[in-house]
Amino acid sequence: MALLSALLASFSQIYFINRPLAGLLILLGVLWAAPFMALAMVIATLSAVMVAGVLKFNPVLQAEGCYGFNAALVGLALALFAPPSLWVLIASGVLGGLSALIYSFWNKHVKFPCYTLPFNLLVLPWLYWNGQRLADEVPNNYEFSLSAIGQVIFLPDTVPALMVCAALLVSGSAMLGWAFVGAVITSLTATFLLVNPDYINFGLTGYNGVLAAIGMFWHQFKPSWSIAAAVLAGLMTALMLKAGLPMLTMPFVLSCWLCLALRSSICTSKYFTGREKG
Repeated sequence: MALLSALLASFSQIYFINRPLAGLLILLGVLWAAPFMALAMVIATLSAVMVAGVLKFNPVLQAEGCYGFNAALVGLALALFAPPSLWVLIASGVLGGLSALIYSFWNKHVKFPCYTLPFNLLVLPWLYWNGQRLADEVPNNYEFSLSAIGQVIFLPDTVPALMVCAALLVSGSAMLGWAFVGAVITSLTATFLLVNPDYINFGLTGYNGVLAAIGMFWHQFKPSWSIAAAVLAGLMTALMLKAGLPMLTMPFVLSCWLCLALRSSICTSKYFTGREKG
């Protein structure tokens, strides 16, 4: 039962949620739209969860799905960018387990959270090597207001996006609200920078903003930090799309790191200023 709970929590942790019910909703959404992607996601995540259990990693983080959410994204990406095959499932299991090791190492030795860095480190080099991009096959005139929210798991279609929204609501309406705000901010940024409208409509310009906005909210920072992170993510996303470079969720990771560093420097400056005045 604990294994199943950790597995489902890993799916939900993609969106900064650690509730098995939310993870189940996300799994059902992926299963509805792309069964093979769901299978690869489950195998990769199960591998990561089992590695964390065997090596006796932090039990609290295990229960919250922290060792598995990067693996879930790895499985989804491999199944999306490669033709369905047994090798994709094997690679999902191997890289999923490796993502848990990377997360554990980072969590022990680095102060900043790694977010989805393990996922990017494991998949981005492969995409660059093969010359693949998320924007390679974007449908024309695609219109769906929730596409950016679903695009986080590479599925901008109606059912998976709605299931993700339901999962966010499990954690509270504020999570869903900030997801919308992040998507809107990054989409407006892309529009201002004259990014291909088809990319915007398909959610490619917005999903990093979704993660950045809810990430800062999850840290319990003031709303201005969620807005700032979304703007930064939007700028990075737009520039990388215009340059034709694969990006996955690196704009989200980098924008959040910049906000954390900036906030830390501001707080430190205020602290020392206060001491001098005292």
